Amino acid sequence: MPRRGRKRKKTRTHVQPTDERITSALQSSTELKIPRSLIIRRGKTESELIELVNDLRKLMRPYTALNFKEDATNRKLTLSHYATTMSSSMGVTHLLSISQNTNKITLRICRTPTGPTLSFRVKRFTLNKHIKAIQRRPYDSSKLFETSPIVVTNNFGDTSAAPHVKLMRITFQNMFPAINVSTVKLGDCRRVVLFNFIRRNVDINSESGGEKNKKGDNDDEDEDEDEEVEIRHYAIRAKPVGVDRKVRRLVEAKIPNLSKLNDIADYITNSATGTSAAGGEMSDSEAEDETSHVVLPSKFRGKGNNQSQKSALKLIELGPRLRLKLYKVERGLAGGDVMYHAYVHKTPSEIAALKKRKDGEVALKKRRREEQEANVAKKQKLKDDKKLARELRKKEREEKAMAELRGESNSKMNSDSDSEEEESGEEEDGGSSEESGSESEEGESSGSESE
Repeated sequence: MPRRGRKRKKTRTHVQPTDERITSALQSSTELKIPRSLIIRRGKTESELIELVNDLRKLMRPYTALNFKEDATNRKLTLSHYATTMSSSMGVTHLLSISQNTNKITLRICRTPTGPTLSFRVKRFTLNKHIKAIQRRPYDSSKLFETSPIVVTNNFGDTSAAPHVKLMRITFQNMFPAINVSTVKLGDCRRVVLFNFIRRNVDINSESGGEKNKKGDNDDEDEDEDEEVEIRHYAIRAKPVGVDRKVRRLVEAKIPNLSKLNDIADYITNSATGTSAAGGEMSDSEAEDETSHVVLPSKFRGKGNNQSQKSALKLIELGPRLRLKLYKVERGLAGGDVMYHAYVHKTPSEIAALKKRKDGEVALKKRRREEQEANVAKKQKLKDDKKLARELRKKEREEKAMAELRGESNSKMNSDSDSEEEESGEEEDGGSSEESGSESEEGESSGSESE
């Protein structure tokens, strides 16, 4: 007998359902590891530095406060205030502060909430708009900044490098989220931030260096200064190679002008001019050395950049450019022991004396703060005692007034009761007299009857 009805549909699966609480906990722990930055400007600055702050916030996207506005009245707030108020509530891990005076522009990179603090002198910078102005085909897309950039550190050396150089490299790397090679998506790699360490092997103890140090440390035009950091920002673009330029335009959905042709085949073979596309009509993205040609492991952004497709990678600069010089490293958050200084060198005895003086200043400051707090508490206690005494006196006066009011009311009530008693007595006397009168009248009447 044939089977009736449809075939039994499978409703079970071998995949075990995951607990939502475990998934949310893993996501929250992953999000907590993501570094977040806050870029601010302190004090009065020129309009170019305001644009530089906006460009740096764009570079640090998406894990930065893009639309943060500094209050004009609070531009003199300390970095520790920003760190204590922002690090806990917003999860800020790195604080970048730009300030300006008559001699130099300073960039401070702080690791919240305990430090260290790296102080850089901005030797020169170029804004995004200036870079786009000199480019033939500037490239910009809002989707570029949806993911974090790839960080490339160049020429910082290996484990044998100086401690301050290692600290710079670690700080630059930790400002951006780490990339897991096994789980990263190729489509998320859209930007590159390059930190290039420039070494010139300049002897700072030479005569020329000594003359320059005598002239002043604030000479921003010094071209021979050693150990500078150059920051560049690029966008990654991929274009298919090995394809005719005209075919690539069609693949990229760029409709050509076919008004003078009878067929699209004429456009591909270029029969109108009698030449073939085979000789020199290849893509302009193909470099001669072919070092930029890669086989894509998965699909990348852009038309024709499919999986297992050969494409050419190209870097397009977005900006900004910065040239920085590290001149000081502090152990704490914008304070504490100076771990490194590029211009001031002290002997161990001078360091010990300076540390002793700083410890004494810290102890003196702590003692004065305690005394001030004790004085404030004493004044507050006196103020509270006076207030309590006033309240007690006020309460006594109110109770006395109420007692007086109660005494007057009692005396009045007593006088009223006495008057009422007198009236009642008079009424009783009148009643008795009337009764006696009536009795006498009755006696008279009875006497008359007897007569």
